[in-house]
Amino acid sequence: MRKIGTVSLSRTVGIIGCGVMGSAIAGFLPGEKLVGFDNNREKVEALGISVADSVEALVDAVDCVLLAIKPQNFREMKVDFKDKLVVSIMAGVKLADLPARVVRVMPNLGARVGKSVNAFICGDVSADDKIFVKNLLEKFGVAIEVKSDDEIDKMTALFGCGPAYLYLFLDALMEKGLEFGFDEKLLDKALPVFVDGAMGALQGLSPKEAISKVESKGGTTEVALKVLNDAAWKDVLKKAAEAAFRRAKEL
Repeated sequence: MRKIGTVSLSRTVGIIGCGVMGSAIAGFLPGEKLVGFDNNREKVEALGISVADSVEALVDAVDCVLLAIKPQNFREMKVDFKDKLVVSIMAGVKLADLPARVVRVMPNLGARVGKSVNAFICGDVSADDKIFVKNLLEKFGVAIEVKSDDEIDKMTALFGCGPAYLYLFLDALMEKGLEFGFDEKLLDKALPVFVDGAMGALQGLSPKEAISKVESKGGTTEVALKVLNDAAWKDVLKKAAEAAFRRAKEL
């Protein structure tokens, strides 16, 4: 489903791969400027944008190509991008493995609601190319330029995988809520309000400062946090992010 209030683009964009991320990004871009290709044609049609019959036809039809496919599928492609500007959101595919005129981007699932953390690094692109891509990224989140492939992989481990870390934490709370005897519908109603409220209250504060607003001496939060800290949960989370970083470098 397309979002309301999208802003115009100065160039046409072709999206190769209309899965979760490709379709999420398409939803925040003006449909008249988009062309899509996916092996499952229905995925493109569902977005209400022009459908290309092949990757080659898409490249011919647009100014900028957005690669939103799996890395292994890209490596199997034999496509001439004809010096078109390429934007890659593929995890683990380094600048050296992409066309020269490219911007490598690591978005996250926040793209579905226009709040993606988009880390990017530029290949051999012009100043106008960079401005265009930055403006494109800001239509569905924030654009953060980094210095190297290595930093992109680190941002992947932190913010690309990060939503899953949060969801795992929330899933544990939901499970405990059920153990407490609460109805699942009640918990489903409370969860999004809880998350929105917690994130809203974080504005202008560091996470540590926000914790201090909840925790009080001898209170329930202090006791709960002691259990988490005794279990070295921060170290476990850091190890998880390190494992994700290593995997991103291997892809």
